[in-house]
Amino acid sequence: LNNNGIAFVRYSNTMRRYSLFQEQNRETAEKLGKATVLMFTLPLLVFFVCTNFVFRDKEDPLMWGGFAAVMIVNVIIAGYVYSAFSEEDEFDTDDNDESGPRAGAFKKRVD
Repeated sequence: LNNNGIAFVRYSNTMRRYSLFQEQNRETAEKLGKATVLMFTLPLLVFFVCTNFVFRDKEDPLMWGGFAAVMIVNVIIAGYVYSAFSEEDEFDTDDNDESGPRAGAFKKRVD
C-alpha cells in the first residue's frame, strides 16, 4: 500500500510476457495477432495496388493510394473494435451472484 491506501501490484517481466499465452487469454491473443498482421500487410498492399494499377492515370496517384491505405486501416480498426465488443462477457448477470448488492443503473426496483 502507498500513503493513500492504494495497493499496487507488481508484475514481473516474465508474468507480463506470458499473460497473453494463458488459456483464458488465448482467443484475445489470436485476435490481436490477426489484427496486427492485417494492420501491417493490408495498408502496404492496398497502397501499392492503388498507386500502380487503380489510380495510375490520376493526377496524383500517391495521394489516392495513401487515402485508400488510411481507409483500410480504419476498416481494420473498426472491425477489431466491433469484434472486441461483440465478445460474450465472462461475468454472470444473474440476480443470484455473489458480487454484492446492485447499485446505480444496475439496481432493480422491488416496490
